[in-house]
Amino acid sequence: MSEPTPTLRLPMPLRRKKAIQAAWKPLLFQWLVPGAGYWMIGEKGRAKIFFGVWVLFCLLAAFQLQHGAVDGVKGGVFVPVAGAWLPTLGAFGTLGIGPVYGAFAWAFGGAGTEPVRTLTQEYGATYVMVAGLLNWLCCFDLWDRVTGRWVFRLPKDEQEKIARGE
Repeated sequence: MSEPTPTLRLPMPLRRKKAIQAAWKPLLFQWLVPGAGYWMIGEKGRAKIFFGVWVLFCLLAAFQLQHGAVDGVKGGVFVPVAGAWLPTLGAFGTLGIGPVYGAFAWAFGGAGTEPVRTLTQEYGATYVMVAGLLNWLCCFDLWDRVTGRWVFRLPKDEQEKIARGE
């Protein structure tokens, strides 16, 4: 007769106040300096790669927004507009690049600029928005990793391997 195998259980993820207490600092640092949140939780390789991608996208965006100006008129970066939800939503997505957003909004956005006039400006605005959205996604991933929720998104067989310590 074979013995029944014991059921292995994964630890439950953190919830409510414990989750916020554990995750607020890595999330704040991730927003301030993209990649810093991963660095804080010990995922240094992921942090370096993400920071490098973020820097590359911001540099490409700045270069294309600056050199894509037509007759000195710059444009492209979304800034919040009272009563208009689409530019405000775009500004929130771009805000994911962190405090650097202020420099981009000052240089390439605001009331003194006009809509995008060239494809070069469009690509620059897209680079900076993708960098911001990617950082927001990394913040969600960081929340899952810090609170322990990422394990429950894996297939059952992989969850069992982790529970067994393999």
